[in-house]
Amino acid sequence: MSTQTMTLASIRLCLLVLLTFISGASRAAELEQTIELRPGWNAIHIELEPVDKSIASVFAGLPVASVWRYRPDPDGAQFIRDPAEGLENVDGWFAWFPEPRPESFLTNLFSIDGNAAYLVRLEGSINRNLVIRGIPRFRPTRWTADAFTLTGLPVAAGNRPSFADFFASSEAHRGQPVYALSAAGQWQRVTSPGSTLIEPGRAYWIYTDGSSRYQGRLHLVLDQGESLEYSAALDEIRLVLRNFSGLPGSFQLRRIGGGAMPLTFLNEDEETGETGWPDLQQTLVVDAPAGRDVFVTLGVRRTQFSADRMDEVLEITDELGQRVLLAAGGNTVQPVALRRGATEGTPAAASYAGLWVGDVEVRAVSEAQRGGTEPRPVVRPFRQRVLIHVDAAGNARLLKDVIQMWQDGTSRPSAINPAFNEVDQPGRHVLITDPNLISLYTGPVNRDGQPVGLRFSTVAYDFAGNEIELDGDFGPGGEVGGTLVIASNLPTNPFLHRYHPDHDNLDPQFLNTVEEAYQVVRNLSFRFVAEDPEGRNPPGWGDTLVGGDFSESITGLHKNPIFLSGQFRLRRASAVTVLNQ
Repeated sequence: MSTQTMTLASIRLCLLVLLTFISGASRAAELEQTIELRPGWNAIHIELEPVDKSIASVFAGLPVASVWRYRPDPDGAQFIRDPAEGLENVDGWFAWFPEPRPESFLTNLFSIDGNAAYLVRLEGSINRNLVIRGIPRFRPTRWTADAFTLTGLPVAAGNRPSFADFFASSEAHRGQPVYALSAAGQWQRVTSPGSTLIEPGRAYWIYTDGSSRYQGRLHLVLDQGESLEYSAALDEIRLVLRNFSGLPGSFQLRRIGGGAMPLTFLNEDEETGETGWPDLQQTLVVDAPAGRDVFVTLGVRRTQFSADRMDEVLEITDELGQRVLLAAGGNTVQPVALRRGATEGTPAAASYAGLWVGDVEVRAVSEAQRGGTEPRPVVRPFRQRVLIHVDAAGNARLLKDVIQMWQDGTSRPSAINPAFNEVDQPGRHVLITDPNLISLYTGPVNRDGQPVGLRFSTVAYDFAGNEIELDGDFGPGGEVGGTLVIASNLPTNPFLHRYHPDHDNLDPQFLNTVEEAYQVVRNLSFRFVAEDPEGRNPPGWGDTLVGGDFSESITGLHKNPIFLSGQFRLRRASAVTVLNQ
């Protein structure tokens, strides 16, 4: 195949992957939030990030006179302002007036965000339903210190707590004033917080005494982001749930959107310490001791995806009426690699390209002194680091040392405005096994103010050169293997001693080379299995985490060959498909 043909094929393959990702990403697990609007003024709280954020689209078909949002300055809201008195000249208020209203030219609000409060003035004499279709984004309430905050509260419609109950565990809010909006456009103080139930989808002015990060008696902490987004290298995400009610209870995690995403959860036996990854059922109930953190780790199995992208929505509730929504999603798009001999578009295509780092655990060794060939269990298994790189064609190579570096991108003058530069070639990570090339790149991380590379190395597998090509197919159901020759002059040859006259590979006069150290040959085999041999079945197995049975034969160390066996596990550490480029 010519270079031009290969280039065109690569371009077609990349475009196919990109289009697959774009089309898959559009299929999200969406929910609907319905808010009843009364004639006159309404204070509402949008829980979902609308699919179409255009404010005209969100309120299409409804006789809305205006929509308002308050975005305070850093000093916060120091007042309660009745919208019926007019908000046009009040700092911090932004409004939308639909066409063809004469005041539409004053519009300075154009989109609707999730987890935000709005004032809506509805015309007419009958109630209307506002239906918002979107995706939940977890954003904890940002309370303004020593001031009022306009916000809604995360409560379940079928189990609404009172204001007093919801804020019972918060010193900053307990007993502080709360205002609700009447249809006449006047803010009225909630005079009976112990008997007034919170309405989901409604917004209130709530005062905070001092500073606060209170979310409710159910407190959720995400390690990162606003959702459970499983990126290409992420198989597990941990949730931290806290029970601030003062009483022991439980949390319920329930699937309410999508439903088919293959999620798992970490299950640990407190007595034995054994762990497993069972499938996440429709509803998972976890104990919630008072005042303690509850860790819930959720994983995803990409090998069970039925589409290029899958999404799910989780509802987290407690017995006290609080409700939090979380979106979860991931895609199967990985660095493109083909099994050896496969062509693009065939079912044999696999996605295992990149750098794999892991351990070989030797569990059995043969008795060489007796000429045994069957490995016998060792008293204590020992581990050895192993590095394998798989290129875009599915070829696997054993490495002994590799450094991840950074190739700076390039820019060029913008075609629109030459005074500004635009990206020509974006920067990228590179994997280097040839130390002579390191100076051509920069480090991807900073250490003591200096950019440095990330080095992966092993002392267990040495050979001449930088890499050894392995035969076979890399991935579940496949097997790769190769031969390592430790020559008599290799520095790590166990028989070579630089200063011993009988083992320095020199004659008695130290002038001529004489082979005194024995050559050692190692034959390695990595047989991949579809199921986790340890039975834990962790998320990512078969995708970003692989493993199986390891075997090795060593000749040259003893007059009889030595045979080893054990298991290995590898995790993808980098998605770079090319070495030294």
